[in-house]
Amino acid sequence: IFNCLIIIRDTKTVMNNVPPESLIRTWVWMMSENNDPELMNKGRKNLINAFVSLQKAIEYIEQKVELDDKN
Repeated sequence: IFNCLIIIRDTKTVMNNVPPESLIRTWVWMMSENNDPELMNKGRKNLINAFVSLQKAIEYIEQKVELDDKN
């Protein structure tokens, strides 16, 4: 029949392959500061594609802010 390979991306793997901060900021802006539903959805999809879920994206952003505050 079909052979399927399922790859589970854990948080550590995701964090090592993150997009540039400017791109993440653009996607967040697309989701939050825009009245265009199509653009909002695209920003959300981009974050999910990059981080596996919005929750993981939020966790990364929060960790980034904490590290920036410490420096």
